[in-house]
Amino acid sequence: MSSSAWPPELKAWVQQCLSKATASNKDAVNSELKQILFRAHADGTIKTTDWSKVELASLKAQAQRTTHVPLPPRINITTTSFGPKPIVPPQASTSFNPSTYLSSSAAGGPSTTTPAPALAITTSSEKKKKKKKNDGSAKSSFPTPYHFTSSTEEQEALARRAARFQKPAETSSIAGGVDRWFGGGDSDESLNGIGMVPGQVGKRKMRGKGGLGYSGEEVMEVDPNVIDWDKHTIRGTCTKLEKSYLRLTSEPKPADVRPLHILQQTLQLLKRKWKEDHNYAYALDQFKSMRQDLTVQRIKNDFTVEVYEIHARIALEAKDLGEYNQCQTMLRQLYELGIKGHPQEFLSYRIIYLLHTRNRSDMATLLAQLTQTEKSDRGVKHALDVHAALATSNYARFFKLFTSAPNMSGYIMDHFVERERIAALAIMSKGYMTLSLTYVTTTLAFDTEEETDAFLQAHDAAIYVPISASTTNNNHWKPIRLPPLHERTWDCRKAHAACATGIGKYRVVDLKGQVD
Repeated sequence: MSSSAWPPELKAWVQQCLSKATASNKDAVNSELKQILFRAHADGTIKTTDWSKVELASLKAQAQRTTHVPLPPRINITTTSFGPKPIVPPQASTSFNPSTYLSSSAAGGPSTTTPAPALAITTSSEKKKKKKKNDGSAKSSFPTPYHFTSSTEEQEALARRAARFQKPAETSSIAGGVDRWFGGGDSDESLNGIGMVPGQVGKRKMRGKGGLGYSGEEVMEVDPNVIDWDKHTIRGTCTKLEKSYLRLTSEPKPADVRPLHILQQTLQLLKRKWKEDHNYAYALDQFKSMRQDLTVQRIKNDFTVEVYEIHARIALEAKDLGEYNQCQTMLRQLYELGIKGHPQEFLSYRIIYLLHTRNRSDMATLLAQLTQTEKSDRGVKHALDVHAALATSNYARFFKLFTSAPNMSGYIMDHFVERERIAALAIMSKGYMTLSLTYVTTTLAFDTEEETDAFLQAHDAAIYVPISASTTNNNHWKPIRLPPLHERTWDCRKAHAACATGIGKYRVVDLKGQVD
């Protein structure tokens, strides 16, 4: 919006507000003006608002502090004493008004007065007379917190101070004048672009946290003390599709950085190669190089979100939880900027990840911020069910959810499913005497009995009920032949100690790549 397009009433109102601002509240006035102008621009009410009736809360507070408060009734401290009443000569009294005294006598009162006793208390009629006397021209002989003397010099100083604050704000004061708010004559920038307030830098568009922070009301933020990094951002000129990742040790050169259109071609190449070869070492090197080029060029758009989402999914598939977590952290920031992507999917992954790391404080914060829309998502609902199953030690429900995990949640659950299996075995071995190995395989979501037996062997819990050996007529023992695994019976009572000991192996969680 050009400078000439702003309503004159709005400019006059801003100039008036800036002129009333002081050094103590200029920041509050500046901030409130920004909020009001941005809100009016977003609502389209800049030209329809009666700006002469709009008041700033920061200026109201200042007016309340400077408003004159009526003086409370003064207490005549001379009427009450703890000893003999001091004798004061009549000439020393400066609050005596002969005209008031004579008028009260002429109204029918006595023309002479009798001195009051030493402990006499002033009556209500005398208080009214003294209020009439205290019209501002008389001076008190005793200073109080409610009455201040005002000499000629002090009155002149107050007048000079009032005149100083009545002067209009200059261009270099407070917020830079009206021109800094509405731009110069050549300015033709919009509030919706990067030059939403001409003459200022550090402009950015943020979204307030709605639920987890992936959606919310748009808030425009301007900070005049932030450097305009757009002037210093490089634009790459490299045309190579493939480039190895190297950690930067100096300022990046444009010749070594790929621009956006080259990075888009690189992403298509990496997706095709991953489907063909599944070479994670190569994919990791290339994706980290792409992320670096996006960062040094300060590119944050839909393509940036796509790169981080694809890299996160590949890292989950390759069981690289550390690299996934770095991508997840950046995706949270990009979603908070309002950039489109798959926030609900990665929200469910984050819940499962927090269950893996046993981060109860972050989990409580996240659950408190969830909205009803987020809770109704299929992936998020599944993650919340997993959380409820673990919180109640319902291992049967947990392993059913493990086998039906949507998207790629199962890849994260793979990292702590063994921990939950040994915990479930400890519960089962305490509640049962014996269990068939087939039942254990089905309940704990093992693929085969061989996998179940290997897990029990790794934890020294592969203890089965022995088979009774038959004897011949010569009372010679026949060699014992072990039955197949699907016919074996697990001895829960004897294996309980080993299961309880096995839980200790999973007490420490390896937080690979933990950056948030």
